[in-house]
Amino acid sequence: MIEPMSLKSLKQEAEMNFCDDQVWLSLARFYCQQVNWQEAIVAYDRVIEIRHQYAEEHYDPSTILLVSPSSSDTEQCQNQGLDQAFTYYQDTLEIEIEYAGFYLQYGYFLRDLLQISAAESAFQKAILINPELAEAILELGNIAYNRCNYSLAVQYFQDAIANKTEYPEAYCNIGNCLALQSQFEEAITCYEKAYSLNPDLHDLSKKLNQIYNRFVPRWHFPMMNDTYRNSCYEKALQKAVKPESVVLDIGSGSGLLALMAARAGAKQVYTCEKVRVVANMARKIVEANGYSQQITTFNKLSNDLQVGENLSEPADILVSEIFDVGLLAEYAVPSIRHAREHLLKPNAQIIPKSATVYAVLVDSSQVFHQDRVNIVSGFDLSLFNTFAKKADYLQLYLRNFEYTNLCQPFEIFEFDFCGANIKPESRKISVQITESGNCHAIVFWFRLWLDDEIYLDTSPFSQDTCWMQAVHIVDPPKSFESGQETVLLASHDTTYIDLKFG
Repeated sequence: MIEPMSLKSLKQEAEMNFCDDQVWLSLARFYCQQVNWQEAIVAYDRVIEIRHQYAEEHYDPSTILLVSPSSSDTEQCQNQGLDQAFTYYQDTLEIEIEYAGFYLQYGYFLRDLLQISAAESAFQKAILINPELAEAILELGNIAYNRCNYSLAVQYFQDAIANKTEYPEAYCNIGNCLALQSQFEEAITCYEKAYSLNPDLHDLSKKLNQIYNRFVPRWHFPMMNDTYRNSCYEKALQKAVKPESVVLDIGSGSGLLALMAARAGAKQVYTCEKVRVVANMARKIVEANGYSQQITTFNKLSNDLQVGENLSEPADILVSEIFDVGLLAEYAVPSIRHAREHLLKPNAQIIPKSATVYAVLVDSSQVFHQDRVNIVSGFDLSLFNTFAKKADYLQLYLRNFEYTNLCQPFEIFEFDFCGANIKPESRKISVQITESGNCHAIVFWFRLWLDDEIYLDTSPFSQDTCWMQAVHIVDPPKSFESGQETVLLASHDTTYIDLKFG
C-alpha cells in the first residue's frame, strides 16, 4: 500500500515519466484510496491511453501474424511475440476492469449523495469500459425503476443477469417491476428465483408473502384446520380406496385430500389445482411427506386434463372439495360433470355423492346491517346502499348475531352428483311462518353426503365448520305474522343459488 507521504514523489515521477503506465497506475490507485475521484479519473485515463498507444506501436497481434517465418529463429520469434502480445493485452484488460470498478464505486458514492444524474454517468462509463460489469448494469436499472421506466429497468436487469447468471438482486428487481405492473404470477417466478439464490435478501420474504396473499385466500387456513371436515373426508376415502384404485382429486389446495387418498393405499393419485403458486406448494408438500411417487400434481383446471396425456388411465374414484358457502359457486357441478364424461371409469365412485340445501327465514337487524345502512349519528347515509350486495349472498356465521327464526328450516334443492346431469332449475316453495317478525334475511346452508353414511353439515344449528352460512339480505325487510304462509322463489343455474320472495 502506498503511504500518503509518497504522493508528492509519485506526482513528480509521473510528470518526469509521462509514458510510464505503472507510475500513473500507482498514482491512480493512491487517489482511489483517498477518495479523490477527479484526480483518479485523470490518472486512470492516462494509464489506459499509454497502454493503448504502446499496444498499437509494439504489440499488434495482426502485424505479428503477417510476419513470414523464413527460419526456425523467425518462427520462435513470432511465437514469443504472440505470447508477449497476449500477456500485454491481458494485463491491459485487468487494468480496464479495475478502472470500471472504480467508476462503479464512484457511482455508488454519487448515488448516496443523491446526485443521480452524475451517478448514472459514472455507471454508464463503467459499462463502457467493461460491458460485462453486472453491478453497474443493475444500478442503471435501479435508476430507470425509480423513474418509473419499468420496461427499460427490466431490460437492464436482464442484461445484468446475462453477465452474472446467479444474481438475486436482479431477479428481485425484475419482480418489483412486474408486480407494479400487476403481472403477479411472473413477479412470483422472479421472486422465487431470487429467494432460491439468497433467502436473506432484504425485504424479499415480505414481498414474496405479500404477493402470495393475492393468490391464496385466508379461508384456506381454517379449511385445512377443520378437523370435522378432514375426519369425514378421510373416513370416506378409507372406505372407498382399494390397492388398485386410481384417484382423481379436483382442487388440490394444500394437497391434503390427495395425501389422504395415497395414505389409504391408492395405487395412483392425480390432483389438479388452477392457481400456480398453490399447485407448486402442494407439489412440495407431497414431496415433503414422502408421497411424490404416488401423487402427481397438475397446475391445470380439471377440464384441461386428458386421459392418456395426463392420466395414465381413467380414475376409479373422484374426490373433490370445491364447494363455497353457497355450495355451487366454485363450479363443482360442471367440474364433476366433465370428470364423469372424460376422466372417470363408468362405475367410478364420486366423493361427495350428493348434497342437500336447506334454508330458514330470520329476523335480525344485526344481520341486515352487515350490508345496509340508514340513519347514523343523525345523518341519512342510505345512499351508500348503492354499494350493498343486491344479487349476491353474504358469508357469515349466523351464531355471531342476535336473530329469531321465523319458520322451521326447509329443503330447497337436492343435487345428485352421481345421477343424471344437473341442469338449471327454478321452483316455488311454500313456507309456513311460525314466529311473527320482520324477515331481514334468508339464510341457507348444505349437507354434503360423502357416501351413503358419512356427511358434512354446515348448518348454523350444528357444530361450526370452515364453511359459514350464505345469507341473502331481504331489502326492504318483509313483515310476517305467525301462521301466515309465504312463497319463496328458489333457482340455480348450476353455479349459483338465488332465493327471493314471490
